[in-house]
Amino acid sequence: MSEIQLVWPNKHVLLRASGETGYEWVEPNDCRLSDPLSFELLTAPGRQTRTNILAVGDGLDVLQALKSHTRVFNGGIRLVYIDPPFNTQVNFRQYLDTMNRSMWLSMMRERLMALRPLLADDASVWVHLDDAEVHRARMVMDEVFGENAFVASVVWQKKNSRDSRAAFSTNHDTILVYAPSGPKQWKTSRNLLVKDNALLLNRDNDPRGPWSDAPFTAPGYRRAQQYEIVTPTGQILRPPRGRSWYATEPTYRDLLADDRIWFPKGGDGSPRLKLFAHQLRGLVPFTVWGSTDTGTNDDAKRHLMELFPDHEVFDTPKPESLLERIIHIATNPGQLVVDIFGGSGTTAAVAHKMGRQWVVAERNAQTVLDFVLPRLKQVLDGTDTGGVTEATSWKGGGNFQVVHVTPRFGKLTGSYRPETIKRHLSALSVRRDRSAASELE
Repeated sequence: MSEIQLVWPNKHVLLRASGETGYEWVEPNDCRLSDPLSFELLTAPGRQTRTNILAVGDGLDVLQALKSHTRVFNGGIRLVYIDPPFNTQVNFRQYLDTMNRSMWLSMMRERLMALRPLLADDASVWVHLDDAEVHRARMVMDEVFGENAFVASVVWQKKNSRDSRAAFSTNHDTILVYAPSGPKQWKTSRNLLVKDNALLLNRDNDPRGPWSDAPFTAPGYRRAQQYEIVTPTGQILRPPRGRSWYATEPTYRDLLADDRIWFPKGGDGSPRLKLFAHQLRGLVPFTVWGSTDTGTNDDAKRHLMELFPDHEVFDTPKPESLLERIIHIATNPGQLVVDIFGGSGTTAAVAHKMGRQWVVAERNAQTVLDFVLPRLKQVLDGTDTGGVTEATSWKGGGNFQVVHVTPRFGKLTGSYRPETIKRHLSALSVRRDRSAASELE
């Protein structure tokens, strides 16, 4: 726990979801907290021992209900990605973003605390925010996970357009990355980025194909790696001061004989090591992610408009390419990805296409009916051709189950009731496997 903590009113009072969109403060000894959460499986159980879950309900309630009713978290969560309301004091069609700051901080803290004991040893937690609360959120995460769990602040370029009316044209969000095991341990299990083979060149017509290159030097002084190298133009070179050649002289001569050494500047430059595609190590991720690699909000909106041409577009979607990078770095196929602020369903869609197990919760039932369910139906049917479909070679398949978790406080009406969602599922004909019981019994 951090030695320095952020303090706010009601910090040590509980905040619980109330009704369809609200929250209320609850004393820890409130007798209503002992009431069991209403948990209902809306689709037939499948044959998988582990299954994908779309949960309709508040994220904290969903975590508590799934932990009590299922074994889905038994293997540990490998990745948590959440894109919560930013508390911008501007409301959107799909959710309210004008919370009292004390409520917002308690809402975040309680959900992070609920996630913490469910994490795998090599897990990471990625929290996506903008400047409205990100500095306070980092202090909350320091308190929940410990300051030593901080890994990075990723800056994501969310748009390319410029706002000429503003003092500064803000075009980025921040994604806070924490790993309970600490960055040194976590980096041993995280995945590197794949180097783009399209950037490889064949500058000397090597019959083995295109290649990249790296300096043939190494930091520090090593006597066995201090020797003269003669360039093709006859220049005699020694390692720069404070450095050594990359390898000993016998190894250098073997590499030279194998045409693995390249001299730039027409043969007059310092030696470089040629690296072919199969020899390239992956790339350590930068902390600044440009729109060319990870898309923009507008890219995400265009994808949703292709999926739902007759719908008003979701206000704040994230592009699939952004989630693809996060999921690639933080997980391997089959591992569990959790998002308790599901929104338009990007996390679920990308995790499914990438062969990860996923649990996604979304409180707004109308958002689930309008976007998440029909989107996932297209993913399963193989009719979603956008996003990362081509990059992941996705052809369709798999399944998921839908559960409903009713909050302990307040009442639900209309589309928020489980029977309404059941009717929608029936009309949508979501593919379901009725052959055997699963974890959700």
